[in-house]
Amino acid sequence: MRKGFTLVELSLTIFIIALIGAAALTGLDHYRQKAELRFQQNLIEEYLLFAKQQAVTLQRDIDVLFFENGFTVQSSQGILKTLALAKPFTVSSLRLGFNADGNPRFAGTLYLYRRSQAVAKMTVAVGSGLIAWSAQ
Repeated sequence: MRKGFTLVELSLTIFIIALIGAAALTGLDHYRQKAELRFQQNLIEEYLLFAKQQAVTLQRDIDVLFFENGFTVQSSQGILKTLALAKPFTVSSLRLGFNADGNPRFAGTLYLYRRSQAVAKMTVAVGSGLIAWSAQ
């Protein structure tokens, strides 16, 4: 009567566990990428709301200037905030702004890219103040 496991049995068990682990990590990477995208979208929305609040509080026009690696919130008095997006995200160049009533002054569509591929777009409509994200 033998005791224990053979080397082949142990190797096979370790191989199966490694295979299951690799499959699980591949699935988790998809959720990580979705979470990173949503985080960047929320960050942009947060800064747009900040710009809108500053326009109403300061009673002056506030602009949000998007450039490849981030964006700047500024008034005629100077820069209020600047943010660089986390790599690998970039955005399209766009100028948005809010008037003293908090309404958007410019309409536009902002594209959010991950590694040069558009992954989301945000539409800002003048008048309605609508800020809406949609997947690409």
